[in-house]
Amino acid sequence: MKMIALLTLVFSVGVFAWDAKTEYTTNCATCHSIGGGDKIGPDLAGVTERRSEEWLIKYIQYPIGMMQGDEEEPGYEKADPIAKALWETYKPNMMAEQELEEDQIKKLLAFIKAESKGKSAKGKIVEFQKKHGKKK
Repeated sequence: MKMIALLTLVFSVGVFAWDAKTEYTTNCATCHSIGGGDKIGPDLAGVTERRSEEWLIKYIQYPIGMMQGDEEEPGYEKADPIAKALWETYKPNMMAEQELEEDQIKKLLAFIKAESKGKSAKGKIVEFQKKHGKKK
């Protein structure tokens, strides 16, 4: 009986374990690179230096709300000017909402930051950053 319980626990942890690298590879890498230039969306190298963690969490959780505003959603009542300009730069593609908890996003951002070491963003995001500069 103990063996069944142990196997169930091991199997459950393996199935439900969340890993930032796996998340990035599975759900982010199709549209974003880290230092490899634009894909569908911007190169994420240095994104944690360009934008605050709070801004990135909010954007990742509800990008459409950030880009267009949503009067019915607290915190997203008005479009964020940086998010709106980012969409203008990369449209017609819009990032899909990510069903991630805040702590998962923080782990994902830590992974992106670690992978960004020694790399510079390439593509349209470089000019975008010059225009919309400071960290927000």
